[in-house]
Amino acid sequence: MAGKGATTVYGFGEFQLNPLARELSRNGAPVELAASAFDCLVYLIEHRERPVGKDELISAVWGRTDVSDNLLAQTIVRLRRALGDAGTEQRCIKTVARVGYRWMLETQVVQPAFAQDEGVPQVEAVAQDTFVFQPKPPALRRSMLAALVVSLLFAAVYAGWQLLGSRAAQAGFQFKRSAAVVLPVEVQAPDDWKWLHLGLMDLIATRLRDAKVPTESSQEVLALLKDNDDPSGAKLASFALVIRPHALLSGGRWQVHLDARSQDGRNWKSESSASDVLVAARAASDLLLAQLGYRGVTAPPATGDALAEYMQRVDATRLAGQPQIARELLEKAPPAWRDNPELAYAMASLDCAEGHGESCEQKLKALLKQLPENQQPVLRGQILTVLGAIYLGQHQTADSQAALGEAVQKLEAARDAHGPSNSHALATAYLNRAYLHQTLWQLEEATADLGRARVNYSLSGDLVGVAKADQAMGNLALRRAQPDAAVTLLQHAYDQFVGMGMRSMLPATLDGLAYAQQMLLKFPDELSTTDRFWPLEEKGQDFGFLGDDMRHELSMVRACALADNGRTAEASTLFQKVLDETDRAKEPGLRAEVSKWQARLALDHGDHDHAATFAANALVPALQEDDQRDYAEAWLIRISALQRAGKADQAKHEITAMLDWEAHRPVKDDWTQVYVLRAQAAQAWIDGDRSRALEILQRAMAQADQLGVPEVIVDTGKSYVLALLEAGKVDQAVAISGRLSSWSQMDWRAAWVEARVYQALGQNASWEKSRGMAQHLAGDRPVPTASTGFEF
Repeated sequence: MAGKGATTVYGFGEFQLNPLARELSRNGAPVELAASAFDCLVYLIEHRERPVGKDELISAVWGRTDVSDNLLAQTIVRLRRALGDAGTEQRCIKTVARVGYRWMLETQVVQPAFAQDEGVPQVEAVAQDTFVFQPKPPALRRSMLAALVVSLLFAAVYAGWQLLGSRAAQAGFQFKRSAAVVLPVEVQAPDDWKWLHLGLMDLIATRLRDAKVPTESSQEVLALLKDNDDPSGAKLASFALVIRPHALLSGGRWQVHLDARSQDGRNWKSESSASDVLVAARAASDLLLAQLGYRGVTAPPATGDALAEYMQRVDATRLAGQPQIARELLEKAPPAWRDNPELAYAMASLDCAEGHGESCEQKLKALLKQLPENQQPVLRGQILTVLGAIYLGQHQTADSQAALGEAVQKLEAARDAHGPSNSHALATAYLNRAYLHQTLWQLEEATADLGRARVNYSLSGDLVGVAKADQAMGNLALRRAQPDAAVTLLQHAYDQFVGMGMRSMLPATLDGLAYAQQMLLKFPDELSTTDRFWPLEEKGQDFGFLGDDMRHELSMVRACALADNGRTAEASTLFQKVLDETDRAKEPGLRAEVSKWQARLALDHGDHDHAATFAANALVPALQEDDQRDYAEAWLIRISALQRAGKADQAKHEITAMLDWEAHRPVKDDWTQVYVLRAQAAQAWIDGDRSRALEILQRAMAQADQLGVPEVIVDTGKSYVLALLEAGKVDQAVAISGRLSSWSQMDWRAAWVEARVYQALGQNASWEKSRGMAQHLAGDRPVPTASTGFEF
C-alpha cells in the first residue's frame, strides 16, 4: 500500500481516519475495525480518484493473491456496516461491476502530508495483516511433506536474509521460557522514511538477538499481530518483554526511543539521538540491553553503513508485503553494490518467496560459484539450505541430501569457530534435513535432526520456532507409529501456539492431533478435537485466514471423526461435499484420501461394487507420494471388495499388481508391510491354500503387535480371527480375540470379533451382548445378525 503521508488524517462526514495511528473515529468516539477492514478502508480512500480492482485490493491488504473474492466481499460488508452503509445505497463504497470497488464520499485531508521525494519507492506504514512470508500450515494427512518443504523454503529464505553475528552475553533479566518481542516502529518523519516502520523494528530485534536476548523474529511478530487482529500489540503481554520503539526526525537529527515492559509490569526506557537513524537505533538498543543486564554488541562505525541501511530498507519492503518494491530497490542499487553477495542473495530470495523456483535456483547456484570456498561460510550454508529445500520439493533426494549435508557442515563449523551466532540458520538447515530423512523413511536420523533444530531455535530466542519443532516432532511420531507420543507432543505444541496467539498454526496441529487419536481408537476424543474448529462457518475465523486447501482438509478430518463415531451417513455427505468442492488437478492427494474413506464406508455397508470403485479412485500417484501406507491400505480395500463381490480373478490381478509394487518399493516400513502380508494371505485363501493364508496372517498379526498401533492391531486382528473361525480353529481365534478385548468397548470391530467368538463357542447370551455392543459402537453401520464368512 502506498500511503499519502506519515501524518495524513482524512475526514469524511462524521468520521476521521488516521492511518498511521490506525484509528477510525466517529464524532470523536473510536470505531472498532478488524485489521483487514481497516486496511481496505485506507487503500480505497488513498485511491479514491479511481475504482480499485479486486485483485489489486487483495494484494494490497493481504499481501498475497490466494485470498478468495468471498473473503474480500465479507470484509467490504463489515466495513460498510461499520460506516453505516449496510443497506443497498452504497453511498460510501460502491461495487463496480467486473472491476472491484470505489470510495464515493467526499473526503478532506485534515492534516497534510509531508512532501515526498521524487523517484523514491514508497512503502506503506504497513497493515499488520499483510505478511508475505507466513508459511502455510501443512496439511498433515495429505501432501504433508510437500507442504512442509514449501514452509521450510520460506523459513530458509528468511533465515538467510539477515547475516547475523552474535556475541555472548551475561544475562541479567531472566527470560526463562519466554522471549522478547519488538513491535513495529512508530515513525514521525517524511514519507521516504516510512520503511523504518518495519526496517527499524527488524534492526532492533536483530540487535537484541546479537546480545543473546531471546527475541522473536520480525516475521513471527507480524504473524502474531495479524493472527490476534491486534495492531497495538496489547495481546502479546504473555511474552517476557514487549518493546515499543518510536523514531522522530527533528532538526536534521533522529531521536529513537524504546519503551520496554515486562510480563510482571516492570518498565525500562532508553533513548538516543544521532544524525544517522541506524546509529541512533543501535545505541538505544545497547542502552536498553545495559539496563536489562546484557552486554552490548560490537558497534559499527559511527558514520553508519550505507549498504546496511539500504538492505534494511529492502528488508522492510519485504516484511511489508511489497516484494515488487523490494525488487525495484535491488535492481536500482548503486553500481558499486551490484556484486555484493548480500544483495545477490536478497534478489534470489525474492524469487524463492514469490514461487519462481527455477529463477531462484539458477541465481543461488550462480552465487554459490562466485563465493570463495573458504569464505562467508554462513551465507554459503544458507544458500545450500534453500537449494536443499528446492531439490526436496523436486523429489531430487540425492541432490537435496548433498546440499543439506554441506549446509549443516558449513554452519556447524561457523558455530564452532565463532560461537552460536548462526543458531537460527543452523536450526533451519537441521529442520530441512529432518524432512528429507522423513521422506526417505530414515526416521532415527530425522528425530536427531529435529532435536538439534529445537535446541538451536531455543538458542536463537525463536520460541515460535521451538513450538514448530515440537509440532514437527509430533508429526514424525505419527510416522514412527507412536501415536501416544504424538498426542503429547502435538497437544504441547497446540498449547504453545495458543499461548502465543499463533492462530494460523492451530488448524494443522489439530489435524495431526485428531489423526493420532484415531490411531489410538480414542474416537470420542477425535470428535472433540474437531469440535474445536467445526463448524468452519462459525469457528473458522478463530484460526485466522483459512485457504480453500485447509478448509477442505479440515472438512475431511471432521468427516473421518464422524465416521469413526458411527455417524457414517453424515460422514458420507461431508466426504462427497469435499469432492464436489475440490479440483482434481490441484488437490489430488486429498481427493484420493477421501476416496479411500468412501471405500471403507461402502465396504462396511456391504456395498462391495462401490467400495471397489472408490478404492480404485484412491490409487493415484499423489496418494502414494503422500504416504505409502495409505496407498497400500486403499489397495487392500479394493482387493477385499472384489473378493467379497465374488470377483476372484480381478482380486488376484490386483494382488499381483500390489505385490509387484511392493517388490520395487525403494523404502520399506513395517506398517505398509502389514497390508502387503494381508494381500498375500488373500491370494493364498482364494487359491484354496488356507494353511498358508493363516500362516501369513499370523505373521501380519505379529507385525501389527510389534508396531503397537491400536488401529492396525484391531483391523488386522479382525481379519485373522474371522479366518481362524472359518477354518474351524476356534481355540486360536479365542486367543487373538482376547488380545483385542482391550478395545471391545471402544471399537465396533473388536466388539464384533468378540461376539463371533462367543457365537462359535455356543455362548448365546454373551454373543447377543457383544453383538449389541458392536452395533452400539458401529452407529448407523449395519452389523450382521448371524455368522459371516471370512473378510479380508
